Amino acid sequence: MNASLEDPLGPEVRRLFGALSHAGEPAGTLPVVYGEAGREQRGTRVRFMLELSGQRVLRARYRAYGCPYTLAACEWLATRLESADRGSLGAPADWARQLQIPQARLGRLLVVEDALVAALAAADKSVTDS
Repeated sequence: MNASLEDPLGPEVRRLFGALSHAGEPAGTLPVVYGEAGREQRGTRVRFMLELSGQRVLRARYRAYGCPYTLAACEWLATRLESADRGSLGAPADWARQLQIPQARLGRLLVVEDALVAALAAADKSVTDS
């Protein structure tokens, strides 16, 4: 296949971007914590919303403004938050490698990380406050 005709997003980013099932507001009745980072004027803004039961994330949702790589990373992370140990999420460079996101987009993933870290800190705080 001609390089100019290849999909620049890659198959996993394309799949995630095509099915943003965790995008939007949480609809449950459980407590929700938030973490937000970025600015639309700078091209990326992300807000994670986590529904908790104790320390466990039952549902992860997000609202994001950004490129397809940003939205795909948010979707990928939200899925993992609901099914994995938080320590196994890795760092933005790991996400970029797994999702085949170009190095030039790593700055966008740092905004995603900042929002995720803020949401997880709020989750930890809610557990210690209760």
